[in-house]
Parts: sequence; C-alpha cells; structure tokens
Amino acid sequence: MTHAAIPAVLDTAPLDPALAGFLAQAAAQGNPPLESLPPPVARQVYRDLAAGLGLPAPAIASANDRVIDGPGSPLTLRIYRPDAHGPLPLLLYVHGGGFVIGDLETHDKVCRTLCHDVAAVVVAVDYRLAPEHPFPAAVDDVACALHWATAHARELGADPSRIALAGDSAGAQLATVATLRAAGTIAPRALGLIYPCAQHYTEPSPSMSENGEGKFLTIGVMRWFIDCYLGERHELVRHADFALLHAQAMHTLPPTWLATMGHDPLRDEGHELALRIALAGVPTAHRHYPDAIHACIHFTAVSALGIRVMADLAAWLRSQLSASPQ
Repeated sequence: MTHAAIPAVLDTAPLDPALAGFLAQAAAQGNPPLESLPPPVARQVYRDLAAGLGLPAPAIASANDRVIDGPGSPLTLRIYRPDAHGPLPLLLYVHGGGFVIGDLETHDKVCRTLCHDVAAVVVAVDYRLAPEHPFPAAVDDVACALHWATAHARELGADPSRIALAGDSAGAQLATVATLRAAGTIAPRALGLIYPCAQHYTEPSPSMSENGEGKFLTIGVMRWFIDCYLGERHELVRHADFALLHAQAMHTLPPTWLATMGHDPLRDEGHELALRIALAGVPTAHRHYPDAIHACIHFTAVSALGIRVMADLAAWLRSQLSASPQ
C-alpha cells in the first residue's frame, strides 16, 4: 500500500458496547489512578489485568527464557516455538506498557498467540524499565535483542532472511527505533505496530484531549510514563530515538503494518506516523478500528476487537514472512 491508500480522515464509530461496559465497571470501582501508584505496584496491576481479561492463548510447542549479555545488565529473552517444522520465520516482539509497567508476563498471551498464528519463532525482550532505567536503556536493550536474534536465528530454528519486528504502544515505538538504528546492517522483512506512541505530550493531537479521560489510557498516565522515561531532559522531547514524528530516514523501514484505535489518545499520532512512513516510499498497511480503545489486545475476554487486531497483524506477518521474498 502507498500513501494514497491511507485516508486523511479516519472513520468514526461509537465505542464497542462490551468495552464501554468494561470501562464503566472499572470507573465504578474507584481504584486510584495508575500514575499515583509506585511503579512496582502499577506493574502488578497491569499483570493482573492482562492475566484476568484475556482469553487463554493457543497451544504452542514451547516457551523458554534465556539470558544474554545486555548493554547495561543481563537481558532476559523469552523464546516461543510453534508446533511447526522449520526453518521458520522469526519475530522479535517488544511489549508495551509506557516504558514503565510492561514485562514478559503482561504480554505472554500476545506472544503465544502470534507464535501460533504466524507459525514463527517469537523472541520477546524483557528490556529495562523506567524510572529505574530511563532513556535510552529500553531502546538500547531492544536494539541488542534484535542483533542477538539475527545472529542466532539458525540456532533457534529460524531463517535469518525472514525476520520481523512487532510491538504495541511503547513497544511499537521501541521496535521502530531499533529498526531505524539497524538500517544498513540488518534488513527485517516487516514491521508491525499496534497503537504506537510517536510524540511527546507537549505536542498533543486532537485525539489526546478527545480520548484522554475514561478510556483506559489517560492523559495523566501518558504524562507519568513519559516523565519516568525521559526525566526532566527537555532536549529529548523531539529526540529521534523517542519522538518518531521527528525521526528521519523513514525510507529505511521495511514494509510496515500500523493499527490505530478510534477511542485511543494515541490515535492521531499513530495515523500521522502511518502517513509519514508511506510518504517516505515504504509499503504501508494502515488498519483503523474505530470502535476500539488502547490496550484492547489484552481484553479479548471482554471484546472480540482485540482478537481481530491480533488476527489481522498475524495474517499480514504471514504474508510478509513467506518463504518467497515479497
């Protein structure tokens, strides 16, 4: 797909009734805002949500952790293998969570689902989290994991010529930056981005104010996430390794699939990112889900929308990672 295939104005739709009911129930519980919690407590809240609100993942052959040398400390990878014969494609998955609260457990079901549906070896990276490890620790870890996965693809039963990256939210941002950093040395076949973070909150889009309260991801949480990650280093607001809408060399990205949600504060920056990637000449598939919210891929027991997002990404990745180059 090209720039012309991405609409300038996105479709709108009422919030999915099942998600609306879930949000109303969550609001009625009166829990403290996530940004008011200490990071370790917020991380456990996220783990509990992901475990309790997602359908069981399909069966795969195995999932094992492996520790490698990271740029700042030992780095844990979780390697998922499908019940399929190789050599298989390889997918590096980068979890979301605002650079602060995600981990291997919050996205275990996501990775198992992609491993099964894409029939690929999936490598998930447990990158360092802010505020304990601020920028650029996370992206340094993801870049390290990409180089390691590429170098060890055959050992993992994968084809080093059929590598892709994917991620959601902050993980989508990190996957993109790692891909841009690796340009000229590693040539991934594809990049899959689910509701990516693409700019600093001081440059808000209309969707940030439109959807910034009561729809799971709030303006307050986004400010907390980014402040934890960047600290008070104002020179990083437009740094290319953080603010993707200020990044150059988009033309070096592989074919890209990008999903936006209609009721997401990050909707407009994700849409703009898709337009800019396409304008750089990169084949770009933009999928918009007008009745969905941020983090819907975790809420598959609540609404089928998250299932659809994952299925659409998996189908696109299968096509890009086929044995014959596209």
